[in-house]
Amino acid sequence: MTPSASDYLPRVQLLLSQQRHALAAQELRRQLTHDPHDFMAHALLAVCLLEQEQLAEAKAEAELAIHLAPEYDFAFYALALIEHRQHRPKEALAAINEALALDPNDADYYHLLGQLRLQGGQWQAALQAAQNGLSLDAEHAGLHGLQARALARQGRSDEADLAARSALSYDASSSHTQAQAGWVALETNRHAEALGHFREALRLDPTSDFAREGLVEALKAHYWVYRVFMRFVYWSGTLGEGVRRGMFLGAWVVVRFVPVLLPVYLVFVFLSWFSDVIFESLLRFNAYGRIALNERQTQQSNQFLALLGVALLGLLGRLAWPELPGFGTLSLVALGLTFPLVGTWRLRPGSPAWQRSRWAGFGLAALGLLSVALTALGLTSGTLVFSAFIIGAVVYNWVFALR
Repeated sequence: MTPSASDYLPRVQLLLSQQRHALAAQELRRQLTHDPHDFMAHALLAVCLLEQEQLAEAKAEAELAIHLAPEYDFAFYALALIEHRQHRPKEALAAINEALALDPNDADYYHLLGQLRLQGGQWQAALQAAQNGLSLDAEHAGLHGLQARALARQGRSDEADLAARSALSYDASSSHTQAQAGWVALETNRHAEALGHFREALRLDPTSDFAREGLVEALKAHYWVYRVFMRFVYWSGTLGEGVRRGMFLGAWVVVRFVPVLLPVYLVFVFLSWFSDVIFESLLRFNAYGRIALNERQTQQSNQFLALLGVALLGLLGRLAWPELPGFGTLSLVALGLTFPLVGTWRLRPGSPAWQRSRWAGFGLAALGLLSVALTALGLTSGTLVFSAFIIGAVVYNWVFALR
């Protein structure tokens, strides 16, 4: 006799609540050997595999559940979670909207929709999703946290703080809730309080990337330059996209007519590109910061510091042996390559934009090294190739800064 959902579902739900995803997956696979067409088991298996970072298999299970039961809203929700984890916001948004079309009365669905809107910079849409979800479940801690972040991004600090406290009152033992409160504190310029929330979140769940990213941001906020810059970033985020574009273009026009403001403008441009990697590199000298940085951030810092080291050696060589050509060019090429380095690290690995940025970086590196070699050999063509490198670096900045 084929087991029904009432036979295996309570056991699976208990295992999921205990975070025992591998055992839950075994239970579901056992059920699927009896009934390969059990769409509910396929959807739940997708969630279990997602929690084990088996994303390709998880997506296949979610899509199979949708194929077996196109009217099953939870299968679309599972697919949306997977697409979200894979950093595919458009696909995740399409899936969660389909889930909501099938069942508009699930607070968890609004929570995921709000997260996607928040990450897309749509603060009001994120707030609306949170409010819609809270109308269905007024004690949903995640929705209170989402509401708090959306309010913080709109500059409504007092309301954001109240919403964050509400989230903690419902579920203070949740790592995600603590991390949400940390982000709200960080975005409302309370970095010391934020640090406490992120530490508590990591104590509750040492594997939480969401909390770890927040901890790194809170540690960087100890530097007043970074704090001032991020305050401006959060403030500009409260403006409409058209207003932001107009403001940045207007600043460029003002600098053209008021050259004395050029240093301030250049500092802002420099920080817009390099603030993360510079302050993450500084955290390498902080005992707690070294632990907080993930492998990706450490690799980016290593490569950035290596280029700065080459630039410094080139400068020292230029000062020590001014009669030898090539040192100055080497220094400038190394500095120029920091732009495609940081630009590529910003993008999702494997995405078309990442591929374009990566190949542009390789091209600029080849051009730069050729100019160094030609200059070191005393050939006049080195100047021409170096000019091409500079033009390429400027074009790269324009293309990827305005993407």
